[in-house]
Amino acid sequence: MRIILADDHPLYRSGLKQLLEQLFNGAVVDEAGDSAALEALLNRPPVPDLIITDLIFPGFDYMRDLKRLRRTFSLCPIIAVSMMNDPAEIEQIMDLGVNGFISKSVPSNLVLTAIENVMQGQIEVRISDTALNMDHALPQHVSLDELTPRQIEILKLLRHGLSNKEIARELGLSPFTVRSHVSALMKNLGVSNRAAASAIAASYCLT
Repeated sequence: MRIILADDHPLYRSGLKQLLEQLFNGAVVDEAGDSAALEALLNRPPVPDLIITDLIFPGFDYMRDLKRLRRTFSLCPIIAVSMMNDPAEIEQIMDLGVNGFISKSVPSNLVLTAIENVMQGQIEVRISDTALNMDHALPQHVSLDELTPRQIEILKLLRHGLSNKEIARELGLSPFTVRSHVSALMKNLGVSNRAAASAIAASYCLT
């Protein structure tokens, strides 16, 4: 198994490399600290089995380069790691085609779980408890009785970190319709972001 790990912080990169070698026995983890090194690794065989990349490092434009990675390595799982915790930014990143997003503030055991789940075909978004608690207006008692069956379906998919486009594909709906459902769903739940809605889904063990 070949993994490409791109991050310009040597300490974080070293720690994550150790976690990956622990998780995947015998894996080769190739490291890059800037876009030139990443490009060299991408052009070298064999094709990677997993790409994990920071979003901000020298020469890397994630809005451009994540799309390019997705086009070039259509079958390879791609995971973004970052200090970003804003749900709107994370949703935008997921829309670029990555298979997972992991906040750098997430504990190592949850990082391993998220990576394992991505390798098994799941879409994963792992952000810190701080981000989940950003919405201080979370209702103390939330009932799902007010939700339509479609909204329940969408809430389950939000918990798995799917973007609006992915939800639209999954349910055979237009992205515009999904946006309308998500907006109504969050209004009914009394929350203002997807992370808070996901936390409610988790509290009800929706899967």
